Amino acid sequence: MENLYVTPCIGVCTINKDSRKCEGCNRSIEEISNWSKYTHEERMIIMRKLGYGKRRSKQRRTSTNIRK
Repeated sequence: MENLYVTPCIGVCTINKDSRKCEGCNRSIEEISNWSKYTHEERMIIMRKLGYGKRRSKQRRTSTNIRK
């Protein structure tokens, strides 16, 4: 699984002039520029920093996943 190329990019590539981060994925210009050079571990650190891999609260999962 280490060879899997992951990216937070959602195709909305617009840099916010104030924050200097992408409005789509919230990465910095430096992170975007260096993404293909990062190791899998470095990418995963950034992905976690962006909120990927966090579990939803139990209450939220329950209320959105139960259908009667």
